[in-house]
Amino acid sequence: MNQNASSKEKVEFIMLLGKALHHYGASADRIEKALYGVSRGLNIQGNFFSIPTSIYANFRLPDHDEFTSMERLEPGKINLEKLSDADQTVDDVLDGKITLAEGINILNEIFQRRPRFNDLHVNISLFILAFGVAIILKGSLHDAVASGLFCLASGLFTSKVKTERIDTISEAIIAFAISFGAFLLPYYQIPINPGLVILAAIIFYIPGLNLTMAIHELSSQNLTSGTARLTGAMIIMLKISFGSYIGAQVAKSFFPTDFMATGYVLDPLWIWPVLLFVPLTFVVNFQANTRDAFWIVLAGVISFTSSKYGTAYFGVVAGSFFSGTVIGAGSNLFARFKQRPSLIVALPAIILLVPGSINYKGLNFLFSQNTIDGINAIFNSASIGMGLVAGAYFGNVLIKPKRTL
Repeated sequence: MNQNASSKEKVEFIMLLGKALHHYGASADRIEKALYGVSRGLNIQGNFFSIPTSIYANFRLPDHDEFTSMERLEPGKINLEKLSDADQTVDDVLDGKITLAEGINILNEIFQRRPRFNDLHVNISLFILAFGVAIILKGSLHDAVASGLFCLASGLFTSKVKTERIDTISEAIIAFAISFGAFLLPYYQIPINPGLVILAAIIFYIPGLNLTMAIHELSSQNLTSGTARLTGAMIIMLKISFGSYIGAQVAKSFFPTDFMATGYVLDPLWIWPVLLFVPLTFVVNFQANTRDAFWIVLAGVISFTSSKYGTAYFGVVAGSFFSGTVIGAGSNLFARFKQRPSLIVALPAIILLVPGSINYKGLNFLFSQNTIDGINAIFNSASIGMGLVAGAYFGNVLIKPKRTL
């Protein structure tokens, strides 16, 4: 039915789909494969090229001269519900359940739809995320509460202050404020571990997922997109590390203290109930459909457990490969049985394992002129990222994906 639609409608639908996939979290190779598959399904010839800031498409149409279209796009925020809805719309169009015109209207409606979770929900989830990460990092109750409050404050800042001038340096401002506050609290005899608190509070802003996606794109020969994404992630890392370092130095200069104490130590078994709540925050932060909450939590628990025991038995890099394999194979199983994009569970699962925090530590070592430790940490970060990507590819070999997303 839709193969006989006008070429204009086909091109409009394909470009809208590319915009949706780009905006809601798909990597360049997945976008290109999806658009190529749709163009074949609609019986037109198309070639596609995606980078983090734009999509280029070349079309050869039977009733029109060959032409190239370019869509300039800003990097969007991951929205798993809208990504899933866009994917379902493609299936319905290709299966003939709806017309192309209806598909175009649905995609436009997806763009205009408000996010499922508002700023209040996101900010509360940031508190829970930082609180949980601090416990996972074996921090005390004082560390967890301080991390949660700092992350909540940073979320309020980003949701209330939205100007172009601030956006360019927001990561550095947040890192400075969190670091300053973390080193200020011991001055008032509050027993926290400043380094752990900073890492847990700032974990949401560390672009570990972008680093892993960049390695994935580079390994899949999407060199332009991978290089651009890697460069962008490293710039964000530099801003965070620089802001954190300056904040610590300023706090130490104005509020010097020798106070060192450990807060209320939690039983190690607390990590398991916390591990149920941390993946739930990804449902909110990634704007997933609530019906997917169970699968996201399950994926998070499996990924963390596989990483924990894989690292214990095989070492850090081999453990990350093992975890990547579990995530890749598991997400493909989800896509097969639920007929939904594998990214719904793959992204939340892999976010617990991404090497951004190690890279952050490495840059902090470099700022402190501890060159050897800094280089080692950055190299370990790259090795873990490559292990995750290689494992995900191996997982695709074990269980072949049936869906592009």
